[in-house]
Amino acid sequence: MNILHISDIHYCQNDKVYSKGYKGMIYKMDNPLIHLEACLKEVIQTQQIDLLLISGDLTEDGSVEDYAYLKKWFEEQIPNMKIIVTLGNHDIKENFYEGWLGKVSSSDSYNLVETFEEFYLISFDSSVYGLADGSMSDEQFNWLEEQLNNHQDKPVILMTHHHVLENQSSTPVLPESNRLINLISEYSISCFVNGHTHHVFNGDIHGIPYFTVNGMSFVGEDEGSGLVRFEQKHGYNIYQVEDGMVKKQLSENFFTGKIIARVDMKNDI
Repeated sequence: MNILHISDIHYCQNDKVYSKGYKGMIYKMDNPLIHLEACLKEVIQTQQIDLLLISGDLTEDGSVEDYAYLKKWFEEQIPNMKIIVTLGNHDIKENFYEGWLGKVSSSDSYNLVETFEEFYLISFDSSVYGLADGSMSDEQFNWLEEQLNNHQDKPVILMTHHHVLENQSSTPVLPESNRLINLISEYSISCFVNGHTHHVFNGDIHGIPYFTVNGMSFVGEDEGSGLVRFEQKHGYNIYQVEDGMVKKQLSENFFTGKIIARVDMKNDI
């Protein structure tokens, strides 16, 4: 099975003009669907893709309309492909349930387990809207532990939004990272995949392959003293899974050379 992994689309239909700060940068950046469409076409033309994973921050502002539009867009672009998502800190659960899932609005964490012939895919919700670093409550920890206990007959691919390795980025990790790492180290995890940092990173957690994918919208480079240089950059990962384990991983990263804006994140957000 070949799995395509993308993250951090930050899609937004809002045409309100912002001249400065982070919102000004979002207004100036390219529509992420332009680059996403090109990536999807390139991947599909060159190889068979069986599953698409999106690890959070589907939208920038989390509106019902943005989720509904984005879901319809994917259905038109890749009508026969299964899509599994998790939520990020820019996503609003209530609006996601209504706009993306077409269900009654809910504040419940969006967790799910999908069964495949060779593995299980667990999508674990670490998101709290407005809390950039995310959170893992006791209730969420207990849910994940229960699922891992109940799904031990096959390897597990675990997807969440936030990263958990402190050495990979200047962006703070999920506050409960150590607790999460200690938990999954006791089980047969095929790989751990996430987004959030917008920077591609490959590592491991006690031998578990660990993959952070590039964002599909922008990347922020820390220039110090709160100043961040936002660049137009995007990318995706592909995982080749055999017998439930990742046998090959490919990262494709695209640099446009465009600096969108420099933003003082301490004083001008």
